[in-house]
Amino acid sequence: DLWPYVLDDLGILATIDWYCREFEKNHPGITIERQDGLAENEIPSSTKIVIYRIMQETLSNVGKYSRASHVSVRLMKRDHGMEFTIEDIGIGFDPEEAIAKRAPWAGLGLLSIKARTELSGGSFAIESAKGKGTTVRAVWPA
Repeated sequence: DLWPYVLDDLGILATIDWYCREFEKNHPGITIERQDGLAENEIPSSTKIVIYRIMQETLSNVGKYSRASHVSVRLMKRDHGMEFTIEDIGIGFDPEEAIAKRAPWAGLGLLSIKARTELSGGSFAIESAKGKGTTVRAVWPA
C-alpha cells in the first residue's frame, strides 16, 4: 500500500479509480463519486504519490470516523493550477479542537500529508465543522 504498482504502471487516474473501488468493497455503506478533469500527462510526476497519500489517509479517516455514506473525490484543473479534493457529508469535526485534543483524525497522518503537499509545492487545507462534513483540499499552482 505504500507505493501501489498500479501508480507506476497505469498512472494516478487509474490508481484513484482502483483505490476507490477497493475502498467501496471494504466499506459497503459508503459510495464514492469520482471526477477528474485532467489527462494523466497534465499531472506532474512528483505530485502523483502525494495525491495517492492524501487519498489513502483521508479515505481511511472517512471509514473510521465520518459516518458518511457518500464521498466525492475530485482531481480537477483550475485557473490557479490543479486541485485534489475529497469531501464527505459525515459528522464533521472542529479541526482546532481536534488538534488541541490530539484526536486521531487530526494526528500524524494528516500532518504528514500536509507536509508532503507543501514540500511538493502545493497548499493543503481541511475544512470541517461538527454536523457539516469534511473537505480535504490540496492545490498546486500552474
